[in-house]
Amino acid sequence: MEIVDFGPEVGRSVEAYGSRGLTAKAVVRADELAVTVLRVAAGGEIGRHPAPVEQIMFVAAGHGTVCGGDERWQPVGAGQAVFWRAGEEHTTRAEADLVLVVMEKPGLEPNRR
Repeated sequence: MEIVDFGPEVGRSVEAYGSRGLTAKAVVRADELAVTVLRVAAGGEIGRHPAPVEQIMFVAAGHGTVCGGDERWQPVGAGQAVFWRAGEEHTTRAEADLVLVVMEKPGLEPNRR
């Protein structure tokens, strides 16, 4: 067994794409799979950028708004997940501190059942 710490004190600050209030901690890196814990401070934003591959973002805590390729802002909160296709431009804003778990993998599909 191995315990991996992904608390707020171990994340690295990310400012790419005009992001603000964002920290990231890579938890898993494998051949085609990446799992990252993101934290976005209230009032912060993950700047608009294209998804490098299919990705799903699980909202573990907090709430905010997300905007995808359709450029429509939608509310999102704890207990929800957002799916983006490879190449889709998207952004996330935090209304309250957000804790997000992002999984990226080519060919990833959400379970719609």
